[in-house]
Amino acid sequence: MNKNKKAHALDLLKGAYSLSTSDDNKIYYKSFAKHYDDVFVKSLGYIYPEEVAKILMSSFQIDGAICDIGCGTGLVAEKIKKINKKAIIDGVDISTDMLEISKTKKLYRNLFDLDLNGNLSDLSKNYAAIISAGTFTHGHLGPDVLRKLVEHFNTNTCCVIGINYQHYVEKGFEDLFENLVKENVITDFSVAEARVYYKEDELIKNNNNKACICTFKIL
Repeated sequence: MNKNKKAHALDLLKGAYSLSTSDDNKIYYKSFAKHYDDVFVKSLGYIYPEEVAKILMSSFQIDGAICDIGCGTGLVAEKIKKINKKAIIDGVDISTDMLEISKTKKLYRNLFDLDLNGNLSDLSKNYAAIISAGTFTHGHLGPDVLRKLVEHFNTNTCCVIGINYQHYVEKGFEDLFENLVKENVITDFSVAEARVYYKEDELIKNNNNKACICTFKIL
């Protein structure tokens, strides 16, 4: 591996973990987008999108369109299409620069520039499934945003949501899911652990090379 590329990738990862607001994300990914696939994904062995996509496609019989929340450069869609090339997928992301890269790959039916902290009224409620890998990773989007997202979609929507392993308990996601089950908002809830990177580095270890992948249906 090119050591300069590895160092650059780790710098990008370190910067990503320091994000705290929507504006931080927009600014950061403006410069990050063009390096994301070649430098970040390849150099660090970013396998998280594939793990999340596999769980969605193996857990549910999906009859309809999928909404990829925080779609970035289209890594999740690439993996879904490898499993089912006829899958219909819409993508949502806060970064127009990342969306521009996704657009070139021709994986999505539609792409939407959307801040999950804002109003979701322009986002269709009618999806067979929603999937997210990497959106609930850096801590700037917490359980309140995830609850709003879950409550937005129609009954019987199938969901697979990846969450940073450390944040799952510390930020209150575990409590959120317990409450959503008790309130009959979701059903068939399960959680599995998955690796985020197949390569190891001290920075990656320090930021937990694990994620919680939550699977459920909306009531």
